[in-house]
Amino acid sequence: MSHPSPAALRTRTLVVDAADESAFRPLNGVGGVPGPVEAYPEFPDMTPLWREAGVTVVRSFDWVSRLDTRDNPTSLFPDWNADVDDPASYNFAATDEWVEAVHGIGAEVMFTVASSIPKNKLPAEDVEVYGRVVEHIVRHYSQGWAGGPTKPIRIYEFGDQPDFGPLHFAGRPEEFYAMYRAFCEAVYRVDPSLTVGGPSLAFSLESDSPYREGFLGFVRENGLPLDFFSFLWFTDGSRDPLDYRFVSRELRAVLDRHGFTDTDLTLSYWNYLAVPSSTAPAPEKGAFQAATAIYLQDTVIDHAFFFRADSGRDPHYGFVDPGGVGDVDGNPDERSHALALAGRALRGRRLAVTGGDESGLACAAGRDGDTVRVLVANYVAPDSALAPRTEDRFTFRIPIGEQRIELGLTLPPQRSDLASAGAESVRIEVRNLPWSDTTVNATVTSLTGAVDGPHPVSVSAEGTLQLDIALAPQSVFLVELTV
Repeated sequence: MSHPSPAALRTRTLVVDAADESAFRPLNGVGGVPGPVEAYPEFPDMTPLWREAGVTVVRSFDWVSRLDTRDNPTSLFPDWNADVDDPASYNFAATDEWVEAVHGIGAEVMFTVASSIPKNKLPAEDVEVYGRVVEHIVRHYSQGWAGGPTKPIRIYEFGDQPDFGPLHFAGRPEEFYAMYRAFCEAVYRVDPSLTVGGPSLAFSLESDSPYREGFLGFVRENGLPLDFFSFLWFTDGSRDPLDYRFVSRELRAVLDRHGFTDTDLTLSYWNYLAVPSSTAPAPEKGAFQAATAIYLQDTVIDHAFFFRADSGRDPHYGFVDPGGVGDVDGNPDERSHALALAGRALRGRRLAVTGGDESGLACAAGRDGDTVRVLVANYVAPDSALAPRTEDRFTFRIPIGEQRIELGLTLPPQRSDLASAGAESVRIEVRNLPWSDTTVNATVTSLTGAVDGPHPVSVSAEGTLQLDIALAPQSVFLVELTV
């Protein structure tokens, strides 16, 4: 019995069938600040990158769209003693600027209603008044009340990590549920065709929790709408891009058991790292981003938001978020390029690909008009992620001034397949191309932003071509074929 040579094992063949088409899942949402806005002029302009990445929807968050439950001059409703029905009682200017910037690149907004953290995390003192305020905010952004944007917002999310220890919601679960009811009723008073959901669950694998099973039980018992259930996931504790498959399957099963079979599953935050003390080189982060974007296509997730697609400045906590892209001034790095390459590749019609693995060598292909694109990522998990765990648990600390808040969460089971297979090159074979017995132009763009080509490549009479490309660890490249 013959065995492949070591050299053959180091070369992987990826086969793309250009005749086998399907649809890409719409997972190219982001969260972040698109550029300088009134309250945060130090944020660099990210709109060119967002356009290149083909961003179609952007999730708002507390710096630009939050409704505090206590008086705050920067909140959408600054003074809770003010007249709820008076447009002058609202503070829309900075949020309007952010919304217009998002609409300016042709993207939609998912508007999140929650308090700014860590300063304000208390429940509403008067839920009825809270609901009336939410109603006016929705009328502003969906119907133009009080000079609202001309393009209506259609998607509204309630909550932002209410289970994140004492940091995001300092009330009882029952108070959160009551606010969700008021939120839903307010949105429906404006327009019952609007999309509503929540609660942006932080610790998705904690079973029988008040904000998972408890929240779903309340929504079901009270006949409230839940068009989407949102959750977040970062892989600080595992460094595994297939965590998203495991977590989404778990949550899909929970939703289905509670009768929410028609409720979409929305990944409201995703990235490699989120804890301030977590570190990794930019190429490793970029390779993870691209591999995850590819793997997400084969999960049960309906919508996803990469966080953060900006420089990572954090006005609340005073650090640079490890989930940002580029440097603090907006200069691109491997993370920026990964966002752009994945966005360019995962559009048009999806093409079938074989030859990748579940160890970080991920491949996706698509056809967009007269262009065929093949995206290959070679993410290699660090040694720390491969060492056997003592338990499937991750604990970490969040700095709040002088405080260090310790939290913990359940992880998916550790996968032995996470270890890289060590491929050093790939042969890309594209079959059934619409062009035969001709020459096409091939351009290869790498994670560093370097562009090689265009170079002529021959297509056989059967519509097949081959390309051989070196594959370094923590690398990504995008092949674009055009006639």
